[in-house]
Amino acid sequence: MKLGSKIAASTATAALAIGGVTLMAAPAQADLVTVCSGHGGAVTLPTDLKVPAGASCFLDGTVIQGDVTVEGDANLHVLGGQIDGEVTVSSNGYFDASDTSVEGDVVNSGSYGTYLEEGTSVAGLSATPAEGADNDGFVFVVDASASSIDAQVGELYVSGARLGGVSADGTEYADIFDSVLRGDLSVSGTSSGAILCDSEVLGDATYADTSGPVAVGAGEQDGFCSSVNYVDGDLSATGVSGGVYIDNNIVGGDLTTAQNSPTAQVGDNNRVRGGIITEEVAMRTMAAEVTAEFEEHEAELEETVEEMRSETVEEAMEAGPAF
Repeated sequence: MKLGSKIAASTATAALAIGGVTLMAAPAQADLVTVCSGHGGAVTLPTDLKVPAGASCFLDGTVIQGDVTVEGDANLHVLGGQIDGEVTVSSNGYFDASDTSVEGDVVNSGSYGTYLEEGTSVAGLSATPAEGADNDGFVFVVDASASSIDAQVGELYVSGARLGGVSADGTEYADIFDSVLRGDLSVSGTSSGAILCDSEVLGDATYADTSGPVAVGAGEQDGFCSSVNYVDGDLSATGVSGGVYIDNNIVGGDLTTAQNSPTAQVGDNNRVRGGIITEEVAMRTMAAEVTAEFEEHEAELEETVEEMRSETVEEAMEAGPAF
């Protein structure tokens, strides 16, 4: 990334400290770097920004005209801000953004997690494992938007979001509520299932080779989902263990279920424009433990985020002004 690699060991540098912030002056071909440990307000930083390992940074109304790096075990919470570059979250790092625009991608590599809420917009959002990382991480998106999501590790929970395509391969779960996806949805290899509820997928929705329950619009009869899903393309669930529940969906293409154990439950309230190629049994009410499992996902993430946000802000305020 730009932040560390731009300043070579053989290059003489000068440091200018202003409050809790350090500006590293480098040659003209390199970017300046603002190192944040503490709290800052409505200023514009014409630099990249780095939260050093183990530090916490809280920014309110700050504009960053460069890239952001959250180093290992560091925390960054941005409220009402703007980031003109990309955000990289390193091993066990935490990134939290509210009402903030990020022009570039948010890239998690072995991170503790990323939480986006309240109108935050980003380009691509990814989560990948990192060698030596001792956590699975999470991607938690609430009332925010991203051009795409690619999660290969941890927990993926989306609610009230506007997204491009979504891929979840090898995550713990992939839960999507009340959201619009302008692209394909692909879920594979999850260990604790997935749900699609009250949402639109303007592409194909594919669930394959996953564990745990998969529920696609199946909870309306219990008040779990309040309306139907709309899938513009094909909807398929194959090779799923732990139960498949499909009901209350409008499908523009084919509906396919096969090689699921137990056999998929497909209800009568699906409207399918294409073919129906299924091995199914009659739809029954989802067991209480299934809906409870999905509800537990949200509750656990909300608790985690509340704790991390409180910890981040408290540590940043104790560290003093950042600029």
